[in-house]
Amino acid sequence: YLINKLNILIQKKLFHILAFLLSKLSLRTVHILGKYFGMLYFLLSQRDYRVLKENIENCGLFKKANIPQAIKENTQELGKSILEALYIWSSSQGKAISLVKEIHGKKFLDKAEKAGKGIIFLTPHLGCFEITSIFYGANNPITIMYRKARKKWVSDLMIKGRKKGLVNLASADSMGLRKILTALQRSEAIGILPDQVADKGQGEMADFFGRPAYTMVLTNKLIKRTEASIIMVYGERLKDGRGFDIHFKLINRKNMSTTLGLNKELELFIRKNPLQYYWSYDRFKKIK
Repeated sequence: YLINKLNILIQKKLFHILAFLLSKLSLRTVHILGKYFGMLYFLLSQRDYRVLKENIENCGLFKKANIPQAIKENTQELGKSILEALYIWSSSQGKAISLVKEIHGKKFLDKAEKAGKGIIFLTPHLGCFEITSIFYGANNPITIMYRKARKKWVSDLMIKGRKKGLVNLASADSMGLRKILTALQRSEAIGILPDQVADKGQGEMADFFGRPAYTMVLTNKLIKRTEASIIMVYGERLKDGRGFDIHFKLINRKNMSTTLGLNKELELFIRKNPLQYYWSYDRFKKIK
Protein backbone atom coordinates (compact mmCIF):
# COMPACT_ATOMS: atom_id res chain seq x y z
CA TYR A 1 0.00 0.00 0.00
CA LEU A 2 2.77 2.44 0.97
CA ILE A 3 4.74 1.63 -2.20
CA ASN A 4 1.65 2.26 -4.30
CA LYS A 5 1.01 5.60 -2.58
CA LEU A 6 4.65 6.58 -3.13
CA ASN A 7 4.44 5.71 -6.84
CA ILE A 8 1.32 7.84 -7.21
CA LEU A 9 3.02 10.74 -5.43
CA ILE A 10 6.08 10.47 -7.70
CA GLN A 11 3.92 10.30 -10.85
CA LYS A 12 1.93 13.34 -9.73
CA LYS A 13 5.09 15.34 -9.00
CA LEU A 14 6.71 14.45 -12.33
CA PHE A 15 3.50 15.27 -14.21
CA HIS A 16 3.27 18.72 -12.63
CA ILE A 17 6.97 19.39 -13.25
CA LEU A 18 6.53 18.44 -16.92
CA ALA A 19 3.53 20.76 -17.28
CA PHE A 20 5.41 23.60 -15.56
CA LEU A 21 8.48 23.18 -17.79
CA LEU A 22 6.35 23.07 -20.94
CA SER A 23 4.66 26.34 -19.95
CA LYS A 24 8.07 28.04 -20.03
CA LEU A 25 8.71 27.07 -23.65
CA SER A 26 7.39 28.60 -26.84
CA LEU A 27 4.40 26.95 -28.49
CA ARG A 28 6.60 26.21 -31.48
CA THR A 29 9.00 24.22 -29.29
CA VAL A 30 6.09 22.44 -27.59
CA HIS A 31 4.75 21.38 -31.00
CA ILE A 32 8.16 20.17 -32.16
CA LEU A 33 8.43 18.05 -29.02
CA GLY A 34 4.82 16.96 -29.51
CA LYS A 35 5.53 15.55 -32.98
CA TYR A 36 8.15 13.19 -31.60
CA PHE A 37 6.12 12.47 -28.48
CA GLY A 38 3.20 11.39 -30.66
CA MET A 39 5.36 9.09 -32.77
CA LEU A 40 6.84 7.51 -29.63
CA TYR A 41 3.48 7.22 -27.88
CA PHE A 42 1.85 5.33 -30.72
CA LEU A 43 4.91 3.15 -31.11
CA LEU A 44 4.52 2.07 -27.48
CA SER A 45 0.71 2.04 -27.36
CA GLN A 46 -0.17 -0.48 -30.03
CA ARG A 47 -3.86 -0.58 -29.07
CA ASP A 48 -4.33 3.15 -29.65
CA TYR A 49 -2.32 2.88 -32.87
CA ARG A 50 -4.58 0.11 -34.15
CA VAL A 51 -7.66 2.22 -33.43
CA LEU A 52 -6.14 5.24 -35.18
CA LYS A 53 -5.07 3.19 -38.20
CA GLU A 54 -8.43 1.45 -38.54
CA ASN A 55 -10.38 4.70 -38.24
CA ILE A 56 -8.29 6.49 -40.86
CA GLU A 57 -8.49 3.52 -43.23
CA ASN A 58 -12.29 3.36 -42.92
CA CYS A 59 -13.34 7.00 -42.74
CA GLY A 60 -13.31 7.46 -46.52
CA LEU A 61 -11.52 10.82 -46.38
CA PHE A 62 -8.13 9.70 -47.68
CA LYS A 63 -7.08 8.02 -50.91
CA LYS A 64 -5.53 4.60 -50.36
CA ALA A 65 -2.09 5.78 -51.49
CA ASN A 66 -2.21 8.66 -48.98
CA ILE A 67 -3.27 6.64 -45.93
CA PRO A 68 0.27 5.83 -44.60
CA GLN A 69 1.21 9.53 -44.68
CA ALA A 70 -2.11 10.49 -43.09
CA ILE A 71 -1.49 8.02 -40.25
CA LYS A 72 2.00 9.41 -39.68
CA GLU A 73 0.81 13.03 -39.66
CA ASN A 74 -2.11 12.23 -37.38
CA THR A 75 0.16 10.61 -34.78
CA GLN A 76 2.23 13.80 -34.80
CA GLU A 77 -0.82 16.05 -34.50
CA LEU A 78 -2.15 14.02 -31.57
CA GLY A 79 1.24 14.25 -29.88
CA LYS A 80 1.09 18.02 -30.25
CA SER A 81 -2.43 18.06 -28.81
CA ILE A 82 -1.37 16.23 -25.64
CA LEU A 83 1.60 18.49 -24.88
CA GLU A 84 -0.21 21.68 -25.87
CA ALA A 85 -3.01 20.83 -23.43
CA LEU A 86 -0.48 20.70 -20.58
CA TYR A 87 1.06 23.91 -21.93
CA ILE A 88 -2.28 25.73 -21.96
CA TRP A 89 -3.40 24.38 -18.58
CA SER A 90 -0.20 25.62 -16.97
CA SER A 91 -0.20 29.02 -18.68
CA SER A 92 -1.98 32.19 -17.60
CA GLN A 93 -5.23 33.25 -19.19
CA GLY A 94 -3.51 36.14 -20.99
CA LYS A 95 -0.81 33.92 -22.44
CA ALA A 96 -3.36 31.35 -23.61
CA ILE A 97 -5.52 33.99 -25.33
CA SER A 98 -2.46 35.50 -27.02
CA LEU A 99 -2.11 32.22 -28.93
CA VAL A 100 -5.37 32.95 -30.83
CA LYS A 101 -4.51 34.60 -34.15
CA GLU A 102 -7.69 34.82 -36.24
CA ILE A 103 -11.42 34.27 -35.75
CA HIS A 104 -13.43 32.75 -38.59
CA GLY A 105 -17.23 32.93 -38.58
CA LYS A 106 -17.49 35.62 -35.92
CA LYS A 107 -20.71 36.79 -37.58
CA PHE A 108 -22.29 33.50 -36.44
CA LEU A 109 -21.20 34.14 -32.87
CA ASP A 110 -22.49 37.72 -33.00
CA LYS A 111 -25.85 36.49 -34.32
CA ALA A 112 -26.16 33.89 -31.55
CA GLU A 113 -25.28 36.42 -28.85
CA LYS A 114 -27.78 38.92 -30.26
CA ALA A 115 -30.53 36.27 -30.12
CA GLY A 116 -29.99 36.16 -26.34
CA LYS A 117 -31.28 32.60 -25.86
CA GLY A 118 -28.00 31.06 -24.76
CA ILE A 119 -25.49 29.14 -26.87
CA ILE A 120 -24.73 25.42 -27.09
CA PHE A 121 -21.13 25.14 -28.27
CA LEU A 122 -20.38 21.77 -29.84
CA THR A 123 -16.64 21.18 -29.75
CA PRO A 124 -15.60 17.88 -31.36
CA HIS A 125 -12.25 16.16 -30.79
CA LEU A 126 -10.73 18.32 -33.50
CA GLY A 127 -7.65 20.52 -33.31
CA CYS A 128 -7.11 22.30 -30.01
CA PHE A 129 -10.45 22.32 -28.22
CA GLU A 130 -8.79 23.55 -25.00
CA ILE A 131 -8.28 27.03 -26.45
CA THR A 132 -11.88 27.59 -27.57
CA SER A 133 -13.55 27.76 -24.15
CA ILE A 134 -10.73 29.88 -22.71
CA PHE A 135 -11.10 32.34 -25.59
CA TYR A 136 -14.86 32.67 -25.19
CA GLY A 137 -14.70 32.59 -21.39
CA ALA A 138 -12.38 35.57 -21.30
CA ASN A 139 -15.41 37.86 -21.69
CA ASN A 140 -18.49 35.65 -21.35
CA PRO A 141 -19.65 33.04 -18.82
CA ILE A 142 -19.54 29.52 -20.20
CA THR A 143 -20.09 26.16 -18.52
CA ILE A 144 -18.16 23.25 -19.97
CA MET A 145 -19.18 19.64 -19.44
CA TYR A 146 -16.17 17.38 -18.89
CA ARG A 147 -15.35 13.81 -18.00
CA LYS A 148 -12.91 13.26 -15.15
CA ALA A 149 -9.54 11.74 -15.99
CA ARG A 150 -8.79 8.27 -14.66
CA LYS A 151 -5.98 9.58 -12.48
CA LYS A 152 -7.03 12.17 -9.90
CA TRP A 153 -3.83 14.17 -10.18
CA VAL A 154 -4.40 14.57 -13.93
CA SER A 155 -7.97 15.73 -13.24
CA ASP A 156 -6.73 18.24 -10.66
CA LEU A 157 -4.43 19.97 -13.14
CA MET A 158 -7.01 19.74 -15.93
CA ILE A 159 -9.75 21.36 -13.81
CA LYS A 160 -7.47 24.11 -12.54
CA GLY A 161 -6.07 24.73 -16.02
CA ARG A 162 -9.46 24.97 -17.71
CA LYS A 163 -11.07 27.27 -15.13
CA LYS A 164 -9.72 30.50 -16.53
CA GLY A 165 -11.71 33.73 -16.72
CA LEU A 166 -15.45 33.06 -16.70
CA VAL A 167 -15.17 29.35 -17.51
CA ASN A 168 -17.11 27.02 -15.20
CA LEU A 169 -16.97 23.24 -15.30
CA ALA A 170 -19.73 20.67 -15.00
CA SER A 171 -18.91 16.99 -14.50
CA ALA A 172 -20.59 14.47 -16.79
CA ASP A 173 -23.21 13.32 -14.29
CA SER A 174 -26.66 14.35 -13.04
CA MET A 175 -25.23 17.21 -10.99
CA GLY A 176 -23.31 18.50 -14.01
CA LEU A 177 -26.43 18.25 -16.17
CA ARG A 178 -28.29 20.48 -13.74
CA LYS A 179 -25.46 23.02 -13.95
CA ILE A 180 -25.57 23.27 -17.74
CA LEU A 181 -29.38 23.49 -17.76
CA THR A 182 -29.20 26.30 -15.23
CA ALA A 183 -26.62 28.10 -17.38
CA LEU A 184 -28.88 27.84 -20.44
CA GLN A 185 -31.86 29.10 -18.40
CA ARG A 186 -29.72 32.17 -17.64
CA SER A 187 -29.16 32.54 -21.41
CA GLU A 188 -25.47 31.74 -20.97
CA ALA A 189 -23.26 29.47 -23.05
CA ILE A 190 -22.39 25.84 -22.47
CA GLY A 191 -19.83 23.57 -24.13
CA ILE A 192 -20.10 19.87 -24.98
CA LEU A 193 -17.85 17.36 -26.73
CA PRO A 194 -20.56 15.94 -29.02
CA ASP A 195 -18.49 13.01 -30.28
CA GLN A 196 -17.72 11.73 -26.78
CA VAL A 197 -18.88 8.13 -26.45
CA ALA A 198 -21.90 8.19 -24.18
CA ASP A 199 -22.29 5.97 -21.13
CA LYS A 200 -24.54 2.96 -21.52
CA GLY A 201 -28.19 4.01 -21.65
CA GLN A 202 -27.36 7.61 -22.58
CA GLY A 203 -26.94 7.18 -26.32
CA GLU A 204 -28.05 5.36 -29.42
CA MET A 205 -26.42 3.93 -32.51
CA ALA A 206 -26.09 6.29 -35.47
CA ASP A 207 -24.00 6.27 -38.63
CA PHE A 208 -20.68 8.12 -38.39
CA PHE A 209 -18.39 8.03 -41.43
CA GLY A 210 -20.16 4.91 -42.68
CA ARG A 211 -20.03 2.92 -39.43
CA PRO A 212 -22.42 2.67 -36.48
CA ALA A 213 -21.25 4.67 -33.46
CA TYR A 214 -22.87 4.93 -30.04
CA THR A 215 -23.87 8.60 -30.06
CA MET A 216 -24.94 10.75 -27.11
CA VAL A 217 -28.56 11.90 -27.03
CA LEU A 218 -27.82 14.73 -24.58
CA THR A 219 -27.24 17.28 -27.34
CA ASN A 220 -30.57 16.53 -28.99
CA LYS A 221 -32.42 16.70 -25.65
CA LEU A 222 -30.90 20.08 -24.80
CA ILE A 223 -31.89 21.45 -28.19
CA LYS A 224 -35.48 20.32 -27.69
CA ARG A 225 -35.67 21.73 -24.16
CA THR A 226 -34.18 25.16 -24.94
CA GLU A 227 -34.16 27.82 -27.64
CA ALA A 228 -30.39 28.17 -27.50
CA SER A 229 -28.36 28.80 -30.65
CA ILE A 230 -26.10 25.93 -31.73
CA ILE A 231 -22.53 26.68 -32.77
CA MET A 232 -19.88 24.18 -33.74
CA VAL A 233 -16.36 25.37 -32.97
CA TYR A 234 -12.77 24.20 -33.14
CA GLY A 235 -9.28 25.61 -32.70
CA GLU A 236 -7.18 25.03 -35.81
CA ARG A 237 -3.57 24.28 -34.97
CA LEU A 238 -1.40 26.49 -37.18
CA LYS A 239 1.90 25.35 -38.66
CA ASP A 240 5.25 26.06 -37.01
CA GLY A 241 3.66 26.75 -33.63
CA ARG A 242 2.25 30.10 -34.77
CA GLY A 243 -0.85 29.65 -32.61
CA PHE A 244 -4.49 28.83 -33.32
CA ASP A 245 -7.32 30.06 -35.50
CA ILE A 246 -10.81 29.61 -34.08
CA HIS A 247 -13.63 28.58 -36.42
CA PHE A 248 -17.32 29.09 -35.59
CA LYS A 249 -20.20 27.61 -37.57
CA LEU A 250 -23.87 28.23 -36.80
CA ILE A 251 -25.88 24.99 -37.06
CA ASN A 252 -29.51 24.84 -38.15
CA ARG A 253 -31.63 23.40 -35.33
CA LYS A 254 -33.60 21.28 -37.82
CA ASN A 255 -30.41 19.42 -38.74
CA MET A 256 -29.91 18.41 -35.11
CA SER A 257 -33.24 16.72 -34.40
CA THR A 258 -31.64 13.24 -34.42
CA THR A 259 -28.30 11.67 -33.49
CA LEU A 260 -27.78 10.90 -37.18
CA GLY A 261 -28.20 14.59 -37.93
CA LEU A 262 -25.66 15.43 -35.23
CA ASN A 263 -23.13 13.00 -36.70
CA LYS A 264 -23.65 14.35 -40.22
CA GLU A 265 -22.89 17.87 -39.00
CA LEU A 266 -19.81 16.56 -37.21
CA GLU A 267 -18.63 14.86 -40.40
CA LEU A 268 -18.93 18.10 -42.37
CA PHE A 269 -16.92 19.94 -39.73
CA ILE A 270 -14.21 17.27 -39.45
CA ARG A 271 -13.73 17.31 -43.23
CA LYS A 272 -12.36 20.84 -42.84
CA ASN A 273 -9.22 19.48 -41.20
CA PRO A 274 -9.27 15.66 -40.90
CA LEU A 275 -5.58 15.32 -40.00
CA GLN A 276 -6.22 17.18 -36.74
CA TYR A 277 -9.09 14.91 -35.67
CA TYR A 278 -8.58 12.46 -32.78
CA TRP A 279 -8.73 9.28 -34.89
CA SER A 280 -7.19 7.37 -31.97
CA TYR A 281 -10.39 7.99 -30.00
CA ASP A 282 -12.37 4.74 -30.02
CA ARG A 283 -15.60 6.22 -31.35
CA PHE A 284 -16.85 2.83 -32.57
CA LYS A 285 -16.21 0.75 -29.46
CA LYS A 286 -18.91 -1.62 -28.27
CA ILE A 287 -20.90 -0.47 -25.24
CA LYS A 288 -21.24 -3.21 -22.65
